[in-house]
Amino acid sequence: MIKAIQKLTLAATATLLLAACSETTKTADYYLKNTHEQAVVYTQCQQRPETLETPNCIAASKAEELITQGVDAIKKYQAENK
Repeated sequence: MIKAIQKLTLAATATLLLAACSETTKTADYYLKNTHEQAVVYTQCQQRPETLETPNCIAASKAEELITQGVDAIKKYQAENK
C-alpha cells in the first residue's frame, strides 16, 4: 500500500513538473506586438545557449533582428506573413 502511494505521489509530481515546464510556442509576430516579453525571452535565451534552438528563442531572435532593422523591416515582415 505504501509503495502504491509513493508511486502515485511520484507520478503526480512528475506530471506537475512537466506541465510547469511546458510553454506556449509564440511567433515572431507575437513578439513584435509584445516587445517587453520579447526582450525578456531574448535575454533569457542569450543567457542559456542550450535553449537557442527552441521555437520561442528562434521567434524572439527573429523579432529582435526585425526590431533592430527598423519599422520598414517590421512592416515588410508582417505583410509577408499574414
